[in-house]
Amino acid sequence: MRVAICDDEKRDGERIGELLTAKMKKRGEVLRITYFDGGEDLIEQYESEYPGYDLIFMDIFLKRLNGMDTVRRIRQYDRKVTVIFLTFSADYAMEGYEVNAFCYLLKPINPEKVEGVINRFMEERHPRVQQSLLMVNGSSGRRIAYDDIMYIESQRMKLRIVCSGGVVHIIRKKLAEIQAELPEKRFLRCNQSFIVNMDYVTCADVDFTMDNGDRVPIKVRERKKIRETYFAYTLKQGWEGA
Repeated sequence: MRVAICDDEKRDGERIGELLTAKMKKRGEVLRITYFDGGEDLIEQYESEYPGYDLIFMDIFLKRLNGMDTVRRIRQYDRKVTVIFLTFSADYAMEGYEVNAFCYLLKPINPEKVEGVINRFMEERHPRVQQSLLMVNGSSGRRIAYDDIMYIESQRMKLRIVCSGGVVHIIRKKLAEIQAELPEKRFLRCNQSFIVNMDYVTCADVDFTMDNGDRVPIKVRERKKIRETYFAYTLKQGWEGA
């Protein structure tokens, strides 16, 4: 697992690294940590087509380019890397949702909180066996990782499964059948014809705006309830480890 720790407070960064190293040693996981004291060098790696990281611990209050702007730049190159912000203040919480932050850890570093966040990351974002949806067409079949599904649209007798990276799959199946197979935690049926992966929602207004810019309609009569479900999910995801 490749991890970047970006913090200009050297001791804070090293403490995160120590806790992560101990955790991965217990799990028997191979780990490589790279330390940065500013966001510019991390961005430069991505600009030079570096393969990237699985996990980034990012201090928000950096002396030069702040952590939030650093992650905005990184998201131009990598939409999937998990980002955990380190901060003394919760003031940047809403901005964190704009860059799809996994969660926040409040300073001073609390080993138990770090342990909990790492556990959740390993369970949800870096599993040994990635959970997936079985997609069968006739005599052939394949699996689509839940993490890759952005939203699903019902079109008469077919389903259009829109995935990250511009990939689209078409299968013959009912939306209700797919809904029964999906994990309830992150997938939300927002009207008769759509199910969205809330991890890919960037804005919730009269519609859901997805990470690729597509707009998914929300059922008018249940708009308030559906939006509240989405906001509750994003808040829980962002602060569960803080």
